[in-house]
Formats: sequence, C-alpha cells, structure tokens
Amino acid sequence: MPKIVEKGEFKVVGVSCNTTMMDKDMIIPKLVDEFHHSRIREIKNRSNQPISYGIFVDPPNFDPEKDEFTWIAGVEVTNFDHIPQGMICRTIPAHKYAVLSYQPKTDEINPYQFLYQWFTSEGYEPTDLFGFEIYNPYNGSDTAYTLYLPIK
Repeated sequence: MPKIVEKGEFKVVGVSCNTTMMDKDMIIPKLVDEFHHSRIREIKNRSNQPISYGIFVDPPNFDPEKDEFTWIAGVEVTNFDHIPQGMICRTIPAHKYAVLSYQPKTDEINPYQFLYQWFTSEGYEPTDLFGFEIYNPYNGSDTAYTLYLPIK
C-alpha cells in the first residue's frame, strides 16, 4: 500500500546517462548493472550501505513522447570531497514523497502509474522534476525497490 513520507536532504554520487522513454528499458539497466558491478567500489565516502539509488531527472516541460531525461545510478555519500572520474554529484532536497514498495517478480502493475494515480486521488499534486528508486540492496534487474515521487 502506498504512503506519504518526509525525507531529509541527502547527497548522491554516481554515473548518469540521458535517454528517452522509448529507449530507457535498454539503456538504464545496462548503466545500473555497470555501476554496481564495476564502479561503485570507487566511491570512498559512501554512507547507508547497502542502499543505492536510481534517480530520474526530467527537463522542464517534459514531453515523454520525445524528450530525453537523465537517469543517475548512485549511492549516498557523506560529502563531495572525492568524486571519482566520470561521476557526478547531486544534492537531493528534503521533500514530501508518495512512496510505494515494488517487487518486479510478483507485482503486476506499473509502479510509476499506480503511485501517481494513488497520490492524485488522495489530493496531492506532483512537484519538482525528479524522483527515485531505492534498492536495498541491488541484485540485478529483478531487484525489489521502493519508489519515491515528490508531491505537494
């Protein structure tokens, strides 16, 4: 069952790519696997192990039919002092979120659509141009995750 939570600000370091809704299912899993198998150990000031993130960042006035968005595979860090080459850093602001746990092997829903429909029916509106999945831990493409979508 979805719920509403407040989450404080946190810092993330990871790798990113730009993709479209049409290509995301080919591009994002490859980026995420590569990050977890060969790059994650380069991050020295990691916190909250074994949690990792998949973060989407949409451009303003995002048109899912044609616009690219950014996907970040990353982990939480204590600071941005040692960012490995080719990685990016982002501060995710404190926010109110609609949250849904999702199990890809057994849940037969689109978690993004389901959560969006739930929070709008509860009187909330989407806000900001990002959201994220939390993996605890990441175990490949069938990993269960918790989806966080920012609301107001």
